[in-house]
Amino acid sequence: MPELYLVGLGKGDENSLKILEEQKFSGACTCLFHSAPSHLKELVEKKGLRFINSSEAVEIKPGNSLKDLYRETVRLVLEIIKKESKVIFFLPGRPWPGEAIVSELSLQLPGIQGFLHVVSGEDIWGYTMDFLGREMAVDFSRGVSFYDAHFLEELREPPRSQLVITHPCNKYLISSIKKRLLSFYPPEHNVNILQFNSKGSLSLLEVQPLGKIEEAGIFNCWTFFHLTPSPYYTLGDMACLMEQLRSPEGCPWDRQQDHFSLRPYVLEEAYEVVGAINRGVPRELCEELGDLLLQVIFHSQLARENEDFSLWQVIDGITTKIYRRHPHVFQNEEASNATEVRLKWQEIKQQEKGQEKAERFAMPAELPALMKAQKVQKKAADVGFDWPDISGAVEKLYEEIRELLDAYATGHRQKIEEEVGDLFFALVNMARFLGVEAEIALHFTVDKFIRRFKYIDEQVQLRGGDYSGLSLEELDCWWEEAKKQEKKFSR
Repeated sequence: MPELYLVGLGKGDENSLKILEEQKFSGACTCLFHSAPSHLKELVEKKGLRFINSSEAVEIKPGNSLKDLYRETVRLVLEIIKKESKVIFFLPGRPWPGEAIVSELSLQLPGIQGFLHVVSGEDIWGYTMDFLGREMAVDFSRGVSFYDAHFLEELREPPRSQLVITHPCNKYLISSIKKRLLSFYPPEHNVNILQFNSKGSLSLLEVQPLGKIEEAGIFNCWTFFHLTPSPYYTLGDMACLMEQLRSPEGCPWDRQQDHFSLRPYVLEEAYEVVGAINRGVPRELCEELGDLLLQVIFHSQLARENEDFSLWQVIDGITTKIYRRHPHVFQNEEASNATEVRLKWQEIKQQEKGQEKAERFAMPAELPALMKAQKVQKKAADVGFDWPDISGAVEKLYEEIRELLDAYATGHRQKIEEEVGDLFFALVNMARFLGVEAEIALHFTVDKFIRRFKYIDEQVQLRGGDYSGLSLEELDCWWEEAKKQEKKFSR
């Protein structure tokens, strides 16, 4: 019956393979490493054992995630032990449950005919911590986090502690590490590359800025990356800052605010985010999103002071809701298009609110009219109350124009107002068919009008500032000039 041994090789020095004699491994066997230093490869082959470097044997496909990579490694191991009588998988230090390979093998082995044996080696984390503290004066007051390179997708925010990454042992992993860490560190942040040598000594191999980590040397399983805490502030830092601003020693203005006094700022910041999106300047959008996030943190702090809820409950609530309302992503359900997604979303919302049937058109009363009209139309269309194509919406638009002109001819103000509303509603429906957000489109047009009229105003001011002495034809001429200038600068 085949046997699989997970064997810890401690520091990976020249004497570490003596464990083969100590454990009295008999018969031919295959030795696997993630990526072994050359001296271990030579020693294994001198003993007449088959050597496999899993980092080279595993096929890396475009789009593979870090988890895909270690799963492929486990698949390779399982294929080998079905054919071989004895397989030894060597790991640095002492195999521990947090390592990707150990975790996945523990899940997979019950399904095959074989036995898993774990042979502990010398623990190397104490050496690593001692070296970082003694030789590199690392400050551990914020703690230290160890991540297997294959599990780096589990890193979700800028680390506030020292970070040590194990098993950065092939080019694909290094590239993936870089991509992941650039979300949490600036590209110039230094990566300290540590490695145990053939004598079992740990040393600083080299230092590379994160953005150039792929230019570093050849690594193996006894290589580690170390990064000092990220310089970026985190959500927790911002929450703490807001708590300080609201404290008796904080800011008088911040201490005076409540949920109601902050309402105008929520709207203002939301519109400024939309403006930054429209301008297409990433730096501005980054800043405006920060201003909007501040409002969320501010309101959450006010609620915590009242013992209503905390920022972390806000985050937990929305995260849980998103998981729950996307069963086609996180569960086994299917949704073939966006309409099915919206219907499923509404169905789940109704289930969340209990058996009482929710009002189909329930929405915030404070929504702008154009936005509300478009949402109403989408809800009706989702259940089939819609034109089959845009031609019906076009004909309806012309119909509403005719009815408005008829109402205007009567001079009946209430009827005129009603028909103007119907015409707006028909225009919004056209926007929906064209995939345009009516509210945003109208904002663009208003801004465009203001821009062009400013040019007219400038021309009038150059001529004394008196509109009464100018004809509509003259004003319209400047309007056309403003349009031409816009086209010229937009090229």
